[in-house]
Amino acid sequence: MTVTTTTQSERLIDLDDLTPLIETTTSADPAQVYERLRARWGNVAPVLLEPGVPAWLVLGHRELVTVLRNESLFARDSRNWSLLVDGTVRPDRGVGGVLAPRDGIYYVDGVRHRHLRRLVDDAFESIDEHRLATIVEQWCGIALDRLLAKGEGDLVGDYARAVPILVMSTIFGLDAPQSRDMLRHAQRVFQAEGAAGRESLNAQRALIADLIASRRAEPSDDLTSAILNHPSAPTDLDAQSAVSATLILGSEFEVAWITQALRMRLTDPRFDGRSGGRLSAPDTLTAVLGSAPPAPNAAPRFALADTTLGGRKILAGDAVVPGILGASAESRASGDDIWMESGNLSYLTWGAGPHACPARRPATVIAQVAVGAALRRLGGITLTVPPEELRATGTLWSSVPRELPVRFEEQRPAR
Repeated sequence: MTVTTTTQSERLIDLDDLTPLIETTTSADPAQVYERLRARWGNVAPVLLEPGVPAWLVLGHRELVTVLRNESLFARDSRNWSLLVDGTVRPDRGVGGVLAPRDGIYYVDGVRHRHLRRLVDDAFESIDEHRLATIVEQWCGIALDRLLAKGEGDLVGDYARAVPILVMSTIFGLDAPQSRDMLRHAQRVFQAEGAAGRESLNAQRALIADLIASRRAEPSDDLTSAILNHPSAPTDLDAQSAVSATLILGSEFEVAWITQALRMRLTDPRFDGRSGGRLSAPDTLTAVLGSAPPAPNAAPRFALADTTLGGRKILAGDAVVPGILGASAESRASGDDIWMESGNLSYLTWGAGPHACPARRPATVIAQVAVGAALRRLGGITLTVPPEELRATGTLWSSVPRELPVRFEEQRPAR
């Protein structure tokens, strides 16, 4: 990949001089990394996905919306990635293993994507939000009971990483033991690398395949049955693609959103004095989307033709990464004020265009109930390490505090 402008002759850039994209998700101050990149390169900056693998990072709001909405020019299917096609990136290792072509709602375009998207959209449209909230409250109660019995714990590992996958597993039709199995495999995928991680991911997929076979034979009142019963007559492969992508990847978004909201409540002084110091869960979650989104970067798009974006010449086959947090910061209307509606571009977290998040409504219910339950029940909560010692862990696209170690006393009703 070469770096060019519309006003200068082509100039080659030393790849060793580029910033690794992982710094935007694991830095102690990700916003500073985005601003440093913008100051040097403008609204479209060259970065490294991994050593020797360049990409473009979109940091401007106008440019970001262009990429997200224009499927005819910026495709999600990595079969259009020149570095994968020419063998520079291997599909079985590193970033190639993450971005390799696969059949799923997040990975395909065109007719196939629209078919899978209809299955998911219609299934989520059928959700009873009151029933969903009840399921979330039940799993939150179990997790919080265990935390309160100890008087201390990690709000990431003991709560935020548990609740979303348990809830998503339940609404797709897994029973309680199967949902706990899905959680155990998800935790192993997160903690393990290489063969161990792939083994756990395969175990998750096996659970989903068994669920689909079961619901094909005996439908029930769950999202998997809704997908299988869709008027378009989906195949088992269609259903596996739809369920796997939404259950597994969707849960990771929820983990990050809930964790960042709890972190903000524990560490951010901008909450002082608002609503008497007691912000609602919806307010907290909205603030997170605007200032510390669960997905600071979206999955790459791949240019289908030579084009110009933000003054940069993008070549056909280049990877283009939507920088959600960078573009939100670029357009913020009032400096550090996360409450200014005109500047809070939190909607960008949900994406735009054909690949916009299909689960915005249920995702919001899950996050609001989970954060609200924690705030109600965890009285006198105290972070046991200085806020500056908290470290982020994540991928090229997501960012989550590694842990939120706390101690607390159960908040008891007033007599």
